[in-house]
Amino acid sequence: MSATDKLHRWLDLLAALLRRRYPASFADLRRDVPGYELEDVKEESVLRTFERDKDELRDLGVAIETLPPDAEGVVTYRLRPGDFYLPLLSVCETAWPPQAELRQGPRAAPPRPTGIGFQELPVLSLTPDECFALRRAAARVQGLGHPVLAADAASALRKLQFDLADFATDLPAAATPAADGDAFEVLGDALSLRKAVRFAYHSMGRDHVATRTVEPFGLVFLTGRWYLVVRDIDAAALRQFRVSRIRDAQMTNNRRQHPDYDIPADFDLSRHATSRQAWELGDGDFVEVLVTFSGASGAVSQGAALGEPVVEQDAADSADPDVARRTRRFRVRRPDAFLRWVLSFAGDARPVAPPPIVEAWRQLLADTRAAHVAGQAAADASRPLASSPLTTEPRS
Repeated sequence: MSATDKLHRWLDLLAALLRRRYPASFADLRRDVPGYELEDVKEESVLRTFERDKDELRDLGVAIETLPPDAEGVVTYRLRPGDFYLPLLSVCETAWPPQAELRQGPRAAPPRPTGIGFQELPVLSLTPDECFALRRAAARVQGLGHPVLAADAASALRKLQFDLADFATDLPAAATPAADGDAFEVLGDALSLRKAVRFAYHSMGRDHVATRTVEPFGLVFLTGRWYLVVRDIDAAALRQFRVSRIRDAQMTNNRRQHPDYDIPADFDLSRHATSRQAWELGDGDFVEVLVTFSGASGAVSQGAALGEPVVEQDAADSADPDVARRTRRFRVRRPDAFLRWVLSFAGDARPVAPPPIVEAWRQLLADTRAAHVAGQAAADASRPLASSPLTTEPRS
């Protein structure tokens, strides 16, 4: 049966449910849905088609209720209009209802559109500030680079634009990071079905493309990028892969009914995401970096707390035990992001090992200093010269 036939059945089924004020049995609905009145087709087969249609509509968010059997054992179904239709939208000049008017008595309801089908729908009033916040939120969601979320945001904007004239006027532009829409679709299916995935991944640190086989645990949006959190089967370890660098993603097993793996019960995606710093993200090997902190500000204390203290033996063996006690160990996958973070302490933090990181730190300092000198020189060159009192004309 074609997708068009299924769409027709869905629309007819929705219309049959929504036109009734009371629950309807399958026998009632079958008379109103031509797709269920098929000749030479057994009733059991038609009932299975109805159950499949109902489940698929529920997966799309349609709140079809199945009510308990009545006294005669007949199961009925219901779809409340309030659970299906979105409310009508209007704009009011102030908050609805204003707190001052709550004490003065009820306020007249916002105007309701006239016409068939509008009278029973609720009305939601938005203030201009709320409209502005919704526009910004839609732009932010569209800028995440996730094709499904972007489509949902576009759908919401169409609804808002339909009810509220000029709603999308001056919608803020959002930069969208590059991401493969096909990869998102495959990864989303793999997450919901618990299927292992194989893909080609470009590692920027090594500038190398390799095939990875993973068990997806979740998708997170961090530091302006989408990351796939997985158990790397070959490495037998938890890893994060940037989605924009994933290509040719495919599930390794197309048997959708059976999951390939279980996510550990103690794994918390939200906690895992918030515990990751920018320099810890990626798929490269960790580098242990030692950073010495100075000063007693709150920012220094918080920054030092992110690292691990060196062991007491390291402090005892150091030429300057006090410095060693103020040194923290960090596990770094992205040295560039880590060194930019250290730079933000304005001299109250500096890396002391390993030598390649220290050399990269010195180069970053030199480049930053050169950029500031060039910027100051450009600003001085553009500033008009002030007249000097030594060169002013004498008074007559």
